[in-house]
Amino acid sequence: MFSVVVPLWNKRHTIEATIASALAQTWRDFELIVIDDGSTDGGMALLDRFDDSRIRRLTQSNAGPGCARNAGLRAARNDWIAFLDADDIWLPDHLAELARVRARYPDSGLIAASFARISEPRARLATASGQDRIEVIDYLDLAGRSESLFTTSSAAIPRDTYRLLGGFTDAPVGQDIEYWVRIALHRPIAVSSRVTTYYVFGTGGISETLRSPCLGRTLRRAGDIAPCVETVLESCRRIASAERRHTIDCFIDRQFQYCVRHSARIGDFRTLRALPPLFPRPPSFEDRLIVAAARLPAPVARAAYRAGFRLKHLARALRRALRPPLQVRGPGSPAAGRHRAGG
Repeated sequence: MFSVVVPLWNKRHTIEATIASALAQTWRDFELIVIDDGSTDGGMALLDRFDDSRIRRLTQSNAGPGCARNAGLRAARNDWIAFLDADDIWLPDHLAELARVRARYPDSGLIAASFARISEPRARLATASGQDRIEVIDYLDLAGRSESLFTTSSAAIPRDTYRLLGGFTDAPVGQDIEYWVRIALHRPIAVSSRVTTYYVFGTGGISETLRSPCLGRTLRRAGDIAPCVETVLESCRRIASAERRHTIDCFIDRQFQYCVRHSARIGDFRTLRALPPLFPRPPSFEDRLIVAAARLPAPVARAAYRAGFRLKHLARALRRALRPPLQVRGPGSPAAGRHRAGG
C-alpha cells in the first residue's frame, strides 16, 4: 500500500487534474492525503467533486511545501509514501511502476520513476513510456552532471527513511533536493527509466516566480546559496574517499552554476556580486564573465545578459541543425543496443 501526499497552496486551476490523475491509478490500494497549506483561492473546496473514500484532508497555516509534506508524512498510515505536487500529473501506471521498483530494490531509501516536462497538461501520453530499466543510481554524481532522472512528484520513500532522517526542511525552495541529498548520503536510491509523471511548468509555481535563487538571504558562506549545499558540505567532513569527494565537488559546482545562471536571467545583481568569495573552486570562464558583468551599471549588465543568452540559444540551434543524421544500425552492428547512460 501507498500513502500519497499532496501539498496544496493556491493551485485551484490545477488541483482537479492532479487529483483525477491520482485516482485513475491502476494500482488501487492507496490513500490520498491533501494538505491545504493556508490556501486563499478556495482550491480545497474542489475536492468535494470527488466521491472517493481514499481522500483525506488536512489543513494548516501557510508554512511552505516542506512543512506541508511533513504533515502528510506524519499522518500517513502506510509503509510507503509517494509525493505528488498539486500542479503535476501522474500517468495511470505510476504507482504500479513504483511497486515494481520497490519489489526489485526493497531496501532503497527512495524509489522513483522517470518524468517528462510539459507545458500543456492535456497534451500527454495515456500510459507510461520509455525503456524498461530499473537500477540503483548515484544521485550526487548524476545531479552534478545535470541529469535529472526523477522529480518530487515521481518519487516515494519508505516510512523508515522518515524515521531515520526526519522530514523536509522548511526552506521555501530547494527543500526537496536537500532531502534527496540527505537520503543519497545514507541509503540507496532506485529509479525506473519509464516515464510515468508529468512535471507541468508554467503554472506559476515558486520556482518560476522566484526573484532570487537565494531568497534574498545575505550570503556569507557557500552553504547559504541552497539547503542542499549546506548538507553536502557537512557530509564532506566524514568522507575520506577521493573519488567521492570529487563527486561532491562536482555537485556543489553545479549548484553554484545554477545560482549564477538563474541570477543573471532574473537580474539578481545582489546575489551575483556576493558570490565571488564563496566559490569553493574556480568557476567556469562563462560564469566568471556573468559574475564580472554584474558590476556594470544595471542596464548595461541586463543588455549583456540578454545578448549572451540569445547567442547561447543560437549556438544550440546551429549545433542541432549541423548534427549529422542518426545512422540506423542493424542488429549485427557493434553499436546496436547501446543506450545513453542515465536515461
